[in-house]
This record gives sequence, C-alpha cells and structure tokens, in this order.
Amino acid sequence: MGDFMGEIEEIPFNVCGIIHGKYVIIAPIDDSVDRDFMIYSVFDAKNPDTLYYAYIPRNDVPQERSMNSISATVRVLEKCRGRSKHFPKLVKFGRIPDLIFGLEQEQQRERDPEWLTRPVIVVQHDTINLAAIMSLSPTGYVPLLLSLTVGMGMIRALAALHRAGFVHRLVSPHSFACKNVATLENLATSLMFIDLSLAMPWPMKPRPYVPFVGTLRYSSLRAHNGRDQCPADDIISVIYIVAEMISGRLPWRSVFEERRVKQQKAIFYSSLEFKKLPQEIRFLYKRLYTMESHTVLTQQDYEEFLGFFKRAIERKDPESKFQLPHWLFTSAGD
Repeated sequence: MGDFMGEIEEIPFNVCGIIHGKYVIIAPIDDSVDRDFMIYSVFDAKNPDTLYYAYIPRNDVPQERSMNSISATVRVLEKCRGRSKHFPKLVKFGRIPDLIFGLEQEQQRERDPEWLTRPVIVVQHDTINLAAIMSLSPTGYVPLLLSLTVGMGMIRALAALHRAGFVHRLVSPHSFACKNVATLENLATSLMFIDLSLAMPWPMKPRPYVPFVGTLRYSSLRAHNGRDQCPADDIISVIYIVAEMISGRLPWRSVFEERRVKQQKAIFYSSLEFKKLPQEIRFLYKRLYTMESHTVLTQQDYEEFLGFFKRAIERKDPESKFQLPHWLFTSAGD
C-alpha cells in the first residue's frame, strides 16, 4: 500500500473492487455523457481476452432514478437474451452491499452506505461507442453517405427493440456502439445498444400527461408536448442525429431552455439543417411527424424506412464507390 493517509473521495470515478468475487473493476469508461449509472471496464481472470462492462448506479444520483435505469436495462436484456445481435450479452445481474473506493493504491469501504442492495449488471461486448467514433471527425461533420449508413444501423437496432415490445426514448449517439472494428457493414447492420435506461414497454395505455423524458437535443416534439413516446418518435430522433452529422450541428445546439428547444423543433422543416437532408429523408420525417402516437409499426414499415435511406444512398453513390474516411479507419483500428 502507499502512504495515502486521508479519506478517499466517494465519487463514481474512484469506485473499485471485485464484483461477486469474480469481476475486477478496472476503470470507468471514457464517457462524454452523464448517465444515472457509471459504466466500468471489468476483468475476469478466467476469461482474460473477453471484454466485460459493469453498470453500477452512481452514488450521487437519487436511488429511485438510478434503480429505474438499471431495472429498465435488465428488463430489456433479459427478454432479448440471445434474440438479436443488437443487444449486449447479459452476463450477471446481482446486488452489492456497499461500494469500494480507491486512490493511490489505497482502498476504503463506503463510509455510510445508504443503499445496501445496490444493483449491478455485467454485460459482454466488443464495441466502440458511436458518439466517440463521430467525434473523431476533424471537420465537425460527417460525410453524407456515412451519416445515412449510421442512420440505417440505428433503425435496424430500434426495429429489434420495438419488435421485442419496447420504445427506447433516449435515442442518441451515446446510446449505441459499433462492433470493433468499424466498417460500413457493421455500421449499417450491427449497431448495439449500450444504454437502455429509459426503455419502456410498448404499446401501453396512453397517459394524460407525461413529464419530459429523453434528451433536449434529440427527443421528438411529442416528448416536449407531455405525450407518451412511440416507436415513430425513436425514428424521428434518428433523423435528428443524421441531420446533425451531415451539418455538424442542429438549429438548437446552443439552446438549453426546453421551451425554446421545443419552438425550434416545431419549425425544423424550415431550417437549413433540414434542407441539407436528402429528399427521401425529408419525406420520411414529414411522414413520421404526422403519425398518431398509437400507431403500431410493422416489419413492412421498417423495411420502407430503410428503403428511403437506401434510395438516398444509391442516388448519391450509384456506383457504390464510397469508402470510410481515413480518420475513421485509422482511429477505429487503434
């Protein structure tokens, strides 16, 4: 042990220890978004070449909120176990009596644990966070054809989630990851969910009013209007993401007041960012925008949505000559 003599700060970044006598917590992942839980890289000595991650509720987030996030994740992963490549493998779901915090080779147990049955899940996957991939662009925006390819990948993953009986409600680049290494094929067909914390069973009986749930940047207008979200809202979020990739921004990028964001989204169709979208995607957005919240999407609907993306790609790249940009290829291989 070192010469550290003080009390270790009880913050999520300092969490360490061993989960259920098997999974050694290495470090939190490099995450650019605040979640209700922390994601940690963990190591299993019996399977040293397998990548595992632990989701542990943060000790600086209200228990009920973080518990709901973990419960939602487990509910989806248990139902979808072995059913689709778009979901990480749920390896372990259990509880821990307290947290261990470490600093400079010293470890201390949580001094006054308030949550004696803190849930923890361990998942297995080998992926690259989609948000991290997109942030590597030296220009701040992403080539149109790559943006459309990623959009197709998100729609395919969401179709699997919707078929399983859930709506995501937190669609953003931070909720998806791409198989390592990133290729056009993997981006288009094999994106995986890494955040299911707001996933909710659907269809469900509509509620008269729902407080805003989601992200200011990507949630659909329905979320701002106090309505239950539906599968169409998840797809609208995908279009916002694609528009942001193509233009490098959304009209409400620097707006943090929900009322003003709502106003901007209501006139998105008149923005420059919307006009930069291929005509096929603009048509799809307008169609989704007018769908009723109780609309049940069929397999044919998802195939039609993907068809809009495919036609846009074929029109822009009829000879299929597009290749991944150099910055993505080299970074994905690091």
